[in-house]
Amino acid sequence: MEASAIISLDVKSAFSRVWWPLVLHNLKRMACPRNLYGIAASFLDGRSISLSYGDSVISKDYSIGCPQGSNSGPLYWLLIVNDALQMDFGEDVRILAYADDIYLFVAATGKQNIKKYAETALQKLQEWSITAKVEFAHEKTKLIPFGKKGKQKHPPYCSFNGRAIKLSRQLKILGVVLDDGLNFLPHIQYVRGKILKILNRLTIARSRRGLSGRVVKMLYKRALERIIVYAAPAWWAGTANQRQKINSLQRQVLLAVTGAFRTTSTAALQVISGIEPADLVCEMEAALYQLKHNRPDPHFFGVHLESNQVERYLPSWVHPSTKHLVHWDQDSPDFDLGIFTDGYKLNGQVGAAFSVFDPQHSGDFQFRLDDHCSVFQAELTAIKQALLWKQQNRPHANCHLFTDSMSSLKALQKFAPKNNLVEDINSLLDGTISLHWVKVHIGVAGNEVADNAAKAASDRPSVDIHLGIPERSLKTSIRHLLLREWQDRWKDDNAKGRFTFNIFPEVKTNRCIDNHQLFQVVTNHGLCPYYLKKFNLRECNCRCGEDVDDDILHYIFWCPLLDSQRSLIRPGHSVLQILQDKHRTKEVKSLLSFLFLHQQDIFEQDQDDIS
Repeated sequence: MEASAIISLDVKSAFSRVWWPLVLHNLKRMACPRNLYGIAASFLDGRSISLSYGDSVISKDYSIGCPQGSNSGPLYWLLIVNDALQMDFGEDVRILAYADDIYLFVAATGKQNIKKYAETALQKLQEWSITAKVEFAHEKTKLIPFGKKGKQKHPPYCSFNGRAIKLSRQLKILGVVLDDGLNFLPHIQYVRGKILKILNRLTIARSRRGLSGRVVKMLYKRALERIIVYAAPAWWAGTANQRQKINSLQRQVLLAVTGAFRTTSTAALQVISGIEPADLVCEMEAALYQLKHNRPDPHFFGVHLESNQVERYLPSWVHPSTKHLVHWDQDSPDFDLGIFTDGYKLNGQVGAAFSVFDPQHSGDFQFRLDDHCSVFQAELTAIKQALLWKQQNRPHANCHLFTDSMSSLKALQKFAPKNNLVEDINSLLDGTISLHWVKVHIGVAGNEVADNAAKAASDRPSVDIHLGIPERSLKTSIRHLLLREWQDRWKDDNAKGRFTFNIFPEVKTNRCIDNHQLFQVVTNHGLCPYYLKKFNLRECNCRCGEDVDDDILHYIFWCPLLDSQRSLIRPGHSVLQILQDKHRTKEVKSLLSFLFLHQQDIFEQDQDDIS
């Protein structure tokens, strides 16, 4: 298609205009069960509004609007707007609704066709609004055009109910700012504004309330980063402009975490704070989405990922009334038929097994799983296979099933576990089966036998049961790829921050240097003649007269003017050795504080104020 457009429509006070007779009519039309229909009808019947003024009370019945505070309120609106969503607009027009916002997507070969298709669809929506007793806010209606290769030079001009629709170059949909060039740079700018507002408050809290940089880092990882990467699979394309903008945004956070000088490179800030580059995190989020939703196999940092290997949840749509609550305990009752289950993973190999204790049948049953499977999958597989064996061999016998996996038992108790293995197990449970949890490695004979069987199963020559890669393992694998890509960037000779690289050649996420003096040590950006001259802040030299670079390391290790401040630090020490020793670290902080207080005695300089 050469061109397309999105039209944004807003319904005036949508939730306050829900017409109850139409709600009930639509419930009938959808063959709603009689009991549920009766609940909805009685809930909406006999409602009134009362106003008390002095001794007077005025009441008025009403039959429109979603009851306030009701969880069913949004459902009633959906029953109204669903009629619009079911309308046939033709193959070139699609409709989407979220809450009270409605969007029309139009695609055609020319702007005249876009205008024709859009106005036809809008006319149908206007007719629907009259039937549904709702009204569109025409002043909020917007149209954003898209060309075949970016911005459309001559966009279509459409009207809605006799009023011209405003053209817009940007449109926010579900928190994402679309622009007519689809480069999403305005969205990054929008996110930047949100982040900076929060960051300003955190910076004030850090300076006035003693909020440490580590706390700011934690808040970034738990909250701010989620804001930055929100909906990244939809807008992230990995262009050079996007990478530059997103890392520039992250840089503001890194400065707040470390308290560093603004002359420090972003690459060094990321390594010193232990925060992954934001563009790599966006790349990771996009790849995860593609894998989880079975999109075409993505390439993540040069590695081909196959989406068909990912574990997927296929809901069984069981009616809630047919579900039963799973009970388990920690008892060790006597039994005629007992089954112990266990899962095992070591050195990348996974096994599941169950052991049967029964006068008629006894023995171990072992299964090897794919190497990418988790212990949780192995535990559930062992339980499922045990129940299948029981169903086929002793369907009517009372059975006690023992497992040392409490996570599996708790998963079985969830109303909506979103795990097909758990749902399969629930479907196999019946009144003849009792579940028990046993503590691992306390000498329970049956559990020890099952544990040894699971270990042996992991060494079987071939895989017996194939399962998908669990989501947690998938995230771990992709995160390892992200760290590898970050490490490769940091090793690049052309990258900035080589002074820092010589101290921290390896990237780590558990690192966070948030002390002002220590930051000067690991970046060589601080109060010293070398730094002041490099950035044209001041012409000065050290009074000691030694013919060396008057950088931070000179004052830490060698400057004779600071000999009285050194007792633990020796010239043979590395910066990393100093940082790993709390006493030497304390001495470095004291030494640099002394340098700051006595700079006029140590530097040969003009008497200008320190920048």
